[in-house]
Amino acid sequence: MFVDPIKFADYHLWANDRVRGKLVELTEDEYCRDLIPPLDSIKNHVIHSILAVEYNLRVRVNGKKADPYEIGDAVASMSIQEAMQHWEKVDRQLVDFASTHLDLDATFPNFLGEGEVRVGHDDFLTQYVVHTAYHRGQIMSALRIMGKEGVGTDYLFYLSHLKNTK
Repeated sequence: MFVDPIKFADYHLWANDRVRGKLVELTEDEYCRDLIPPLDSIKNHVIHSILAVEYNLRVRVNGKKADPYEIGDAVASMSIQEAMQHWEKVDRQLVDFASTHLDLDATFPNFLGEGEVRVGHDDFLTQYVVHTAYHRGQIMSALRIMGKEGVGTDYLFYLSHLKNTK
C-alpha cells in the first residue's frame, strides 16, 4: 500500500469524526431532507456509508452471514446521535481491520462485467476509505446547500492535524 494501512484507517476515522461532529448539529428534518443525488438525503448517505463497511467486514472479512437490508433498516431506525455512534463503531472496526487480516483474499461481484473481482487487504481498505471520502464530499455539499458550514477532510488537513497534535 502506498500509505501505512493503520495511518490510512486512522485518517478515515479522523475525517468521519469531523463529519459526524457536524451532523449531530442537524435537526431531523435537515438530516432527512432530499438534496443530493443519488441517495437524496444526508441520512441515506450515512446509511449507505455504514452499510458498505459493516456488511463487507462481516461477510467478506469475518465470513459471517449478514442481510444488508436488515443492517440498513436498523441504521435507518436510529436517531442521528445513535447513527453517528454506530458509524463510529463501524469505523473503529475498519481501523482494527487495518492491522489484521493481512492475508485477506475476498471476492466481490464484478460491477462492470461478469464474474468476480478478488481483492486483498490493502485494496479492501482503500475501497472503503476512498468510497467513504466520496460520500463525505456529498454530505458536505448538502450542508452547504442548506447554508451550513462544512468541514475539511482532505488528507493534507489530517497531516496538519497530526503535526499540530505532536
